[in-house]
Amino acid sequence: MNFTSDVKKEIISRKIAGNAEKKAALSAFVRTSGQLFAEEGKPGFRIVTETENVAEFFTSLFSELFGGELSVARASVDRMSGRGKLSLECPPRLRERVLKELGFLRRSGGFAAGISARIVPDAACALAYVKGAFLGGGSCILPGGEGGKTGYHLEFVFPEKRAAADFCRLLEENDLLAKRVQRKDTAVVYIKSKETISDFLAAIGAENALRKFSGLVEKRDEANYSNRAANCFSGNADKSAAASVRQVMAISSLAERGGLEGLDAGLRATAEARTENPSLSLKELAAALKISKSCLSHRLRRLEELAAKAAEEGEGRDKAPAASPDQKD
Repeated sequence: MNFTSDVKKEIISRKIAGNAEKKAALSAFVRTSGQLFAEEGKPGFRIVTETENVAEFFTSLFSELFGGELSVARASVDRMSGRGKLSLECPPRLRERVLKELGFLRRSGGFAAGISARIVPDAACALAYVKGAFLGGGSCILPGGEGGKTGYHLEFVFPEKRAAADFCRLLEENDLLAKRVQRKDTAVVYIKSKETISDFLAAIGAENALRKFSGLVEKRDEANYSNRAANCFSGNADKSAAASVRQVMAISSLAERGGLEGLDAGLRATAEARTENPSLSLKELAAALKISKSCLSHRLRRLEELAAKAAEEGEGRDKAPAASPDQKD
């Protein structure tokens, strides 16, 4: 079972109380999964869902609210996804009443676009609407889950732009910031922030899903921290290795020019220790010499400076013009 199914199952198990809240949830379900049509001049609708327990949940809600039953008009299999689809039909005698009470019909006639304000008059109804929208057109994909996604992704799919725009505002009123994008013939409201997805799960009361989500976030954050630390350590190790090579080459160059002979005891000891132990870190080399790390750094910089100076002087002598025969005496 994927995470989307976990969340939907938990919403269903916690149920929805109050007729106003039930109407809001059913309205959202019809808005995300429904197909509106006119038959012989009269408005109608059907609902298409891939999830049997979701179909049972809303069939039960419908019966409680309107005293009728949604019937399975057709069962099919989607050729692309391989998933089963159920098409639920509303009894003809109830169609117009249901559509009016769920906010789908304008008083002047015809279908209304967007989310009717009277369907979500308060916070409880707004939250029920969010639950219904997730059951009808929502999904939540975690990193490494379906489709090999690498990030967190929560989305709601609507068949028209107006409803998606209204839904974005509805989420914002509940401190859940979302974005909207057009995807072919549908409008998608999505959230990619793990913090906002966590807030969404808490808001709808999906406690088990929230625990699972929080555990995954914590685990991934720890892994990311470990990777960053490892990369940082690797980067520092590379820098240390490059510095050691540079120091050894400077000491070798200084030795070739006889520059080690005139050094004081401390610099000579440092030069010998670095040459004999090129792989030791500054901390380890300082401990071996029984001096501080800052003292060692100072000595190594001094050796590099002496090597550079000796090289410059050597180049100067090499470039000096040879004396003419008349100048020799």
